[in-house]
Amino acid sequence: MQPASVQPAVTCAGAHVRALRFVSWVQSRVMRHFRQRRHRWLAEKFGDCRTVVDIGGRETMWQTVRLSPQVTIVNPEPVAVTRPEFHYVQGDGRRLDFADGAFDLAFANSAIEHLGTLADQRLFAREMMRVGRRLYCQTPNRWFPVEFHYLGLLVHWLPRSWFSYGVHRYCTLRGILGKPSRQQSLELRTSIRLLSRRELAALFPGCRIRTERFLGWPKSYVVWR
Repeated sequence: MQPASVQPAVTCAGAHVRALRFVSWVQSRVMRHFRQRRHRWLAEKFGDCRTVVDIGGRETMWQTVRLSPQVTIVNPEPVAVTRPEFHYVQGDGRRLDFADGAFDLAFANSAIEHLGTLADQRLFAREMMRVGRRLYCQTPNRWFPVEFHYLGLLVHWLPRSWFSYGVHRYCTLRGILGKPSRQQSLELRTSIRLLSRRELAALFPGCRIRTERFLGWPKSYVVWR
């Protein structure tokens, strides 16, 4: 009996999956470097904070942070917590059900860019400044040439009306390898709005902005006070 031949389509699909996993692994290694450096700075600047609200986050983020605060995680999606110092509240970062200054630190890591409009980002920023006596908000730089959600070069600089399904599907690594459907692409493209330094300064008046660089180019920002 002749061995069953492998269909070219199946082989191609498997290669795409392996390639996507490899790209994701490389990306995670690069991001880990910046995350570790950022977390050292976080522990240095905010080590005395004992109550934290993490807006849009998850418990896993805190595994590499040398802080021991009581953390309230606010997320619209269900989030599993395993340690007693973590508490989960299902909620919306644009409308937080906490009193003014309820926490030592209002914290958000790569969250504000996932609000698709400037109006929603303004609400998010206002709530962070209201509930936290201190503040930490990290987000990618709109003017960095590589967009990490899509793994695309310069595509995020296009006007939103030009950033079509075809651009996402055929001009970005995640589009080429992941082959998102039109609906998946639309949901992603309408849910991400990257911010510039000038916009961040306007959203968080009176706060300082720390710049993280890659090869001299501002890659991301941390707004803090």
